[in-house]
Amino acid sequence: MATQVKKGYLRGVRGLILIPLNPDGSDMTTPERHPIRTPQEIELEMEILEGESFELRGGDRPLLRGEEPDTTVGVNLTVTDARFDIAAVHYIAGGTLKTTTDATGNEVITGWEAPTIEEQTELRPFVLEVYVANYDETGGIDGFIKYEFPYCIGRAPSISHSDRDWGTPEFEIRARQNPAKAGGPWKVEFVDTLPPELQ
Repeated sequence: MATQVKKGYLRGVRGLILIPLNPDGSDMTTPERHPIRTPQEIELEMEILEGESFELRGGDRPLLRGEEPDTTVGVNLTVTDARFDIAAVHYIAGGTLKTTTDATGNEVITGWEAPTIEEQTELRPFVLEVYVANYDETGGIDGFIKYEFPYCIGRAPSISHSDRDWGTPEFEIRARQNPAKAGGPWKVEFVDTLPPELQ
């Protein structure tokens, strides 16, 4: 089967929440919720396996025609970070955070080291919640749309730095159907307010 891609965009993103999963896709006993407040936009690519048509003929006459439907197997997301969030790099791409202790005894993140080749083959899956502003006819915000991707694997980002501008990492995330749960590769829900982590 051939694969085709259909593109779309999520703009007006108000934040992301990452929830790490166990390696098999099941929920952790005490799930952690990691907010990321800095995304600019998200490009979506629906990955679709094209169906095939077939025909059974008897001599010159067609006896039977059939067609397999197209199948959407997942979504590839490209997340542009409006400002460099080093913790987001760690959550999505793995690797190691570099930290130090400040004068008050608090741990402070000072950098990040990319994952080794071996570590990249064992990246932890996570749930990704994306919150997008929903507007009414007057242009005011009328709640939010929550997109949930139940099984995601990230990659190390590409990073651009412009003169007098923030560094802007670009993350690639593959969202697929969760092998440990029922349901498809994404779902949509309308909510009145942002979760506390993003307020």
